[in-house]
Amino acid sequence: MNLQATLSYKNKSEETVKILVVDDEELIRNLFVKTFNILGYQCDTVDNGFSCIEKIKMGEHFDVVLLDVQMPKINGIDTLKNLKLLSPDLSIVMVSASRESEHIKEALKEGAYDYVFKPFDVEELRNVIQRAIERSNLIKENKDYQENLEKKVIGQTQELIKLYADTLEAMVLALDLREKETGFHSYRVTEFALTLGRAMKLPEYQLSTIAKGALLHDIGKIGVPDDILLKPGALNDEEWAIMKKHPVHGFELLKKIEFLEEASKIVLHHHEHYNGGGYPHGLSGNDIPLGARIFSIVDALDALTSNRVYRSSRPFEEASDIIISEAGKQFDPEIIKVFRMVHISEFKNIRKKFEKNGADYLSNLFYKINKS
Repeated sequence: MNLQATLSYKNKSEETVKILVVDDEELIRNLFVKTFNILGYQCDTVDNGFSCIEKIKMGEHFDVVLLDVQMPKINGIDTLKNLKLLSPDLSIVMVSASRESEHIKEALKEGAYDYVFKPFDVEELRNVIQRAIERSNLIKENKDYQENLEKKVIGQTQELIKLYADTLEAMVLALDLREKETGFHSYRVTEFALTLGRAMKLPEYQLSTIAKGALLHDIGKIGVPDDILLKPGALNDEEWAIMKKHPVHGFELLKKIEFLEEASKIVLHHHEHYNGGGYPHGLSGNDIPLGARIFSIVDALDALTSNRVYRSSRPFEEASDIIISEAGKQFDPEIIKVFRMVHISEFKNIRKKFEKNGADYLSNLFYKINKS
């Protein structure tokens, strides 16, 4: 059977297949090129292993590499080792005049897909190349499937996050509106916390965690009765004991939501004091999570500058002085140093924008924070 007749079959899908022939003998390279052109494959050639390695390093794509074993400069086995480090999934077929079993074993051990002997049988070569191409296609299909599956999972996860976000943000807004004197409190302290966090030059992932913890810090108050939460006067010991449970209730609500796991620690510890005099666990110093130490400062700032039934709001300057005086007691002294460097007008402007039209800033804020 002549060569043309043997190779006359073409498969449409093979037209885009690219093969790299690596052989130091020009006659052999030309023979391979002729064979593969008749088969309908695109064929490129190099005369040494270093040039082959360079092509793969530069990102050129080949479905199959046909690699001669005996070559000067760098032999085929060493070239194979380098190629597998660069592209572990690459289908590599070794070509050699040697039929020594040790060479074959070594090549297969190092990751060669198959072995072809010189002088090669055309039909055998064709079958080996087709199997190598099928292997490459299968690997590509599996990777594409995995990538699409990951995208689908990410998409579904984002939908779930948005569902959580919508629900939790509605709860936060309901809490803020329930405590009429503190309207938009959770949103203000979120922006306050981000302002202080940025002044501390925290990375984005930490800012995102702090923002989520700030927005949800009082979520546990859902379980506090109105007659306690909205009581116009001081709480008695029994009522105060119930109120002090809200950080734990909030933590228990959020800790099992994966994307809120770190933020839930801020919720749990936002009433701890640097000197250990806070609640619920009486933590002190750096045992209190950084986000909670940051948040407690801006939470106090918002509380002092907001009207209460039992007192009027204080000017920001006065509130700032009170907070600074608590460095080392209620608040982390190192964070207070940064707080003092933030111009008070930044906090004033945040309050003003919510007083002017707070609703403009509530559109899925929680979801946006999570995606940042």
